Amino acid sequence: MYKHLLVPVDESELSVANVGEAVKLARSFSAPAKVTFFHATADYAASSEGSRAKTRMQDKLHRAPLFSEGSGLTVREMNPDEYRERVLGQSRALLAKACAAAAAVQVAYDTHSTISDQPAEAIVKAAKDCGCDLIVMASHGHSGLRALLSPSVSTKVIRQAGVPVLVTRTESTDAHVEGSRAIALIQDEHRSLAAVIYGMKRRVAEARSGACGLDHEGFGRLSQYIREFPEQRHHPKEEQSLHRLLRDHGGRGRELMHTLEAQHLKEYELGAALQQAWTACGAGASGVDPQLAALERAVESLADHVWEHMRLEEESLLPLALEVLTPDDWKEVAETFEGNRDPGFGEWSEEDFRHHFTSVANMARLPQAAVGKGG
Repeated sequence: MYKHLLVPVDESELSVANVGEAVKLARSFSAPAKVTFFHATADYAASSEGSRAKTRMQDKLHRAPLFSEGSGLTVREMNPDEYRERVLGQSRALLAKACAAAAAVQVAYDTHSTISDQPAEAIVKAAKDCGCDLIVMASHGHSGLRALLSPSVSTKVIRQAGVPVLVTRTESTDAHVEGSRAIALIQDEHRSLAAVIYGMKRRVAEARSGACGLDHEGFGRLSQYIREFPEQRHHPKEEQSLHRLLRDHGGRGRELMHTLEAQHLKEYELGAALQQAWTACGAGASGVDPQLAALERAVESLADHVWEHMRLEEESLLPLALEVLTPDDWKEVAETFEGNRDPGFGEWSEEDFRHHFTSVANMARLPQAAVGKGG
């Protein structure tokens, strides 16, 4: 029986699926295991991979407007400190989503991260430093920052780890490649929402304990994401792609989808109630403040609803969809969730929402593994 799992994460779809498998495994033991989620960021100063990563990020963050050719427009180069802060922010965002998957099912977790141009060695060192007795990872063929879970890396980890290594998924053995990819994209958005809600719960709990006053402005940013992302992006994409395609294949799941869509509407109502409670709660509220207590109840009501909605979708609808939908259907769902088929809701682009999530995820206080203390 294993007591402490190390789970490397990157930004790939297989990593999302692997986090889910690792959490299920941790829960399956008679004494549930603890999970430490680990992320290694490429060091652009020490590797060509990191340098290419910096160039790609530079392009994403400072992309020139359409039809700007010949305008003489210049793009400011990020300095090393700006790049490092941005990269570390994305690392914390990945870890926050993994933590949300564990928190949703009450599995104990920690996080650990490092900057390294040797991912296999970084994983092996992390397992040793954190006192882990099993490494749980996926393997795919991507390069770049996704190389953390590449076949060559997993092979090196198996050879060097000194502890058992469980490779849960590989692209070459997946019987539902398109479906798995689409489902991972959906689950990734679920975990983004869960991570933000988790951050809200922690902030209210800290204020209620008297440890600190409520950061009214910071909490408002979390609340804004919870209101706008589901209503403007996530739920419309589900209904206009996944639900529509399922209905096109007949009657299976119709009642379930009706329930899920009704839950979408209820979530909007709970989000509005949360907004009202936040507006009424003063900055710096703490302890037994009645308005802070009302805000806590609003957060708990929303959290309970979202957990139940995600559980119903992931445990009932998505398995049904794997039985019914074709590879072409799943390809359409994946393209929709990647943002290639923007449903046109609201003024925020898909990249805006990703950037905003990175910002709000960094506000969460993630637990840090006790490195070097053996678990």
